[in-house]
Amino acid sequence: MEIVVVGHLSRDLIITPDTKMEMLGGAPAYAMIAPAIGAFGAGIISKVGSDFDASYKIDLMASGLNLTGLHFEGAHTTRFVNVYDADGERTQRVEALAPQIKPSDFTDVHVEASIIHFSPLSPNEIDNACFDTACEEDALVSLDVQGYLRFISADGDVTLQTWVDSDRILGMVDIVKLHDTELKIINESKSELSTVSSILDLGPRVVIITRDHRGSTIYTRNARVDIPLVLADAQVDSTGCGDTYAIGFLLEYMRSANVSRAGLFAATCSSFNVETMGPYDMPDRSMVESRMRRYLQA
Repeated sequence: MEIVVVGHLSRDLIITPDTKMEMLGGAPAYAMIAPAIGAFGAGIISKVGSDFDASYKIDLMASGLNLTGLHFEGAHTTRFVNVYDADGERTQRVEALAPQIKPSDFTDVHVEASIIHFSPLSPNEIDNACFDTACEEDALVSLDVQGYLRFISADGDVTLQTWVDSDRILGMVDIVKLHDTELKIINESKSELSTVSSILDLGPRVVIITRDHRGSTIYTRNARVDIPLVLADAQVDSTGCGDTYAIGFLLEYMRSANVSRAGLFAATCSSFNVETMGPYDMPDRSMVESRMRRYLQA
């Protein structure tokens, strides 16, 4: 298997001034892009409850994902409620959290994957020992930090928090992805370059900073690469853009070992993501390469 995505699936409730709808969310849902762009085997490790709609499992299976790591445990699937105002500003709350993902949820086929990507939605979602499990083999280990920076109150309200135990986890991964607002939470007293340098000193070889409509920046220990925003044909829904970016980057980086190309490939994957609602209608590799060609030639 080439890539395994670890984290909770979510029954996301989306509320806008005009609509109210539920759709499948979480990084393992957006992992459906991996088979579409030609991954040599792609799977997920996640936990859901008995309230997980059968149609969601059918969609995941139909995409080509390996679901041997999808575990049904307890009554509730993780459920985020995302409320958008007329200006597009979002507030979040959590109605339910699925049980924690543990090392015992990994099988040999998962541990032997070429890439293991962790992307929790909440701070206690993944047992820290799972990172030890991932590091036992020669996998490229990746982390999207978003869940560790969320504080969930007793009422379910979601706000940002500092990540107290960050050094141990960051020291065990090869690639780290953050949004620029998350980078400021990690160390608000330092500049971007200083904070990134501190992360790289812990052990990661690549740090990715995404910036919404301002593209992204990829840092290595000896270079900085700015990736432009790749324009979409329509702006429908930005949910999951970070997940499709991360998965696209990891797969292309594994193939090319070229940070610049992998970043542009990732940004192009994200541009397709915003054209639809939810983790569906994923582009194939030829579609991604066709759209990114004009940026390669620029």
